[in-house]
Amino acid sequence: MKHLSSVVWLAICLLSTTPVIVKAQQPAGENEANLSELLYRPIKPTAKIMEGTEPSRQVATPRGAVNVRNLRAAPKWNLAADNTTARQINIDNLQLLPDKVITVKKVNAPLYCTPPTVTIGCCSYSIKDEVANKSLMYASPAAVFSNENDARTFASSLSPKVPFFLPYTNSKVYPAGAWKYDNGNGHGSVDYLKTSDAYGPGIDPTFGVYASAAGKVVTAMWDPFFGNVVIIEHKAADGTSYRTGYFHLRGGFDHDVANAKVIKVNDPNDKDARDTKYKKFANLPNPSQLLWGTNAQKLKVKAGDYVYAGQQIAWAGNTGFGGAGWGLNQDGTPTNPNTGNNHLHFMLWVKSPGTGADWMEVDPYGVYATSESSNSSCYEIGANGGFNRFFAPFYPSFHNVPVQYITQYWGYYTGMGMALQTLSVHKSGNQYLASGSFQQGLPGAWYCRINMNSTQYQQYFDEYYGKGYIPRQISVTNDNAGNPLFTAIWQKRGNENFAAVHNATDEVYAAKWKTYVEQQKMRVTEHVVYYAGGKRYHAGVFGSSNPGGFYMYYGMNTNDFTKKFEELNKAGLMTVNVNIEENGSQNNVGGLWWPKNKAYYSYMNMTPSDYQAKFTDLTAQGYRLFRIQGYDNSSHFAAIWMK
Repeated sequence: MKHLSSVVWLAICLLSTTPVIVKAQQPAGENEANLSELLYRPIKPTAKIMEGTEPSRQVATPRGAVNVRNLRAAPKWNLAADNTTARQINIDNLQLLPDKVITVKKVNAPLYCTPPTVTIGCCSYSIKDEVANKSLMYASPAAVFSNENDARTFASSLSPKVPFFLPYTNSKVYPAGAWKYDNGNGHGSVDYLKTSDAYGPGIDPTFGVYASAAGKVVTAMWDPFFGNVVIIEHKAADGTSYRTGYFHLRGGFDHDVANAKVIKVNDPNDKDARDTKYKKFANLPNPSQLLWGTNAQKLKVKAGDYVYAGQQIAWAGNTGFGGAGWGLNQDGTPTNPNTGNNHLHFMLWVKSPGTGADWMEVDPYGVYATSESSNSSCYEIGANGGFNRFFAPFYPSFHNVPVQYITQYWGYYTGMGMALQTLSVHKSGNQYLASGSFQQGLPGAWYCRINMNSTQYQQYFDEYYGKGYIPRQISVTNDNAGNPLFTAIWQKRGNENFAAVHNATDEVYAAKWKTYVEQQKMRVTEHVVYYAGGKRYHAGVFGSSNPGGFYMYYGMNTNDFTKKFEELNKAGLMTVNVNIEENGSQNNVGGLWWPKNKAYYSYMNMTPSDYQAKFTDLTAQGYRLFRIQGYDNSSHFAAIWMK
C-alpha cells in the first residue's frame, strides 16, 4: 500500500449535503505567489522606477502489545449521577522520559537596523475625500513635527490594530522604492513593479492591485498628477483609523488617454517638465494598449464601497504625470518602452497627531530607509527595523512559516486581540516550521508554549495548572537527537475533572484509559501519538467536560482509517482530531470523534498547494480552520475546518 494514498476524505455537513466548492476567481494573467508561505520579499530591486532622482513509502501495520484499535469509549453518561462533586485530578500521572541533551538548530539573530530619518520633507498632498466631499491634507511627518526626536517617539508608539497585507499577489512583483529615494530625497511611500524578467516586448507590465486591509473606499477618482487613485479607510475594533492609498492605477484605455490629453500644462515651454512630457505621451499617434492598458483594466471600486482584505481594486499603471512623467523623454516617448514606468505607488497614513494635517504618512515596513542603502536587507522578514512593522509578517492562518518568525512577531496578531485556534510545529530537514491559525472571537484567556522538552512541558503544565488552565491542543515533533518537543495551547479550565499524560507508552496509556474512561467515565479531549527512539508514546488529555459518547483510534493504516471515518460519519460523529503518526519512513493514522454538532470538512495527505486551495475554497464558504498538522518533512498536511 502506498504511503498515505491519495485518498482524501471529508465529513458531510449537518444537513447531509455537501456544499459546492467554488474556486476563488483570480485576475486573468496573474502569476500568483503563495504568500502564506512567507514569500514576502526584501527591497532588492532588479529594475528602477522613475519617480525620482517532495517517493511513496509503505505504511506499517499497527504494532505493539495493546490492540489499540479496539479502544472504544463508553456511551453517554449522566454527569450529575456519576460525579456530583467536581474535583481535581492529581497531575503526577505525567510520565517523563529520562532527561537527555536537547540539540536545537541555532537561528541567526534578527538583523537590527537603525532607521535614519522619519521626518522627510516631502510629499504632502491635498486629496479630495469623495465620501466627505472635501479635500483633506495627507502630509509628511515633517509637516506635523518640528524635530526628528518627536517624530521618532510618535513612530515608536504606533502598532497595527488591523492586519495589513501586501497590495499585490503576483509572484514577479517586488518593492523597488522605499521611504526615501536612493539619492536621499523623501518619498514617504513604497513603489512596486515587476522584475525585469517579467516584462519585455509585447508583455503587459501591469499586475493586479489589492486592498491591503478591509475598509471603506473614500476616494476613487482621476487626478492629473496621481492619475487614477484609490484611498481606503480602515477601522480597528478599538476605533483606531488608518488609510491606504493606491496611485497611478489604470482606469481604462479610453478614459486614461482622454484625460491625459487635456491636462493643464503649467509651462508649455518647459520641455523637461513632467506634465509637458506626459501630455505629449498622451498625444502620440496610436497609443499603445501595452502601456496604457485595455478598457477592461479599470478601477473595480468606487467611493462608498466596502472592500475586504485582498479584494482586487484595480490594475497597476502609469497614469498621471506623477506616474509616467519621470519615465518619458522630451518628445513624450517612454524611456523604457516595455514598461512606460508602470508601477504601484502605495501609501499608509495614520490620523495626524497634530493640527498641520488630517492624515500623516508612515512607513508600512517600519524601516524609514532607502531601498538600496546599507539598510536594504532591513526590509526582509526577521529584520528589526526599529519600529513596528505594519505589513503582516505572515497571514493569520499560515503554513510552513519558520518558527522563529512566529515567536519574533508574536505580538502582531495577539496585539489585535486574536488568539491561536491551532498550531502545529513540524520539521523540514533540521528547520522547525509552524502551521496554524490566529483567529478572532476565541476565549481571551489562553497560553501557548512552543518546542518544550519533556521537563519544560512538565514545568509549564504545573505552572498553568496552578493558574486554572488545561491543555487544549498538543503538537509533538522531535529535536535533532530524536527527543520529543511539545507545543501546547492551554485554555481556561471550567469546573471539570481532567487528567493529562505525556510520554506514556502503549501499556501506560491503556492503564490510564481504564482508569479515566472506563472507571471515571471521562472522555478523551486531546490525543497525539509520536515516536522517540523507535518507540511509540502518547500525549493527551482526559476530561469530564461536555460528556458524551466518543470514539478514538490510533495505529491504523490509511485504508482502515478511511473506512472507520466513513462508518463513524454515517453514525453521526465528527472528527475533532486527525493525527498522522510519523515513525521514520512509516506513517499510521489516528483520530478522535465526538457527536456531530456542526458542519465540518476534514482532509489529509494534502500538499502545500492542495492545502492552500482547500483553505481558500472553504474559507470563502464561511469555514474556519479548526486544526492542522504538518508532516512528511513539512510536505503534507492534515486539517479540519468547522463552521
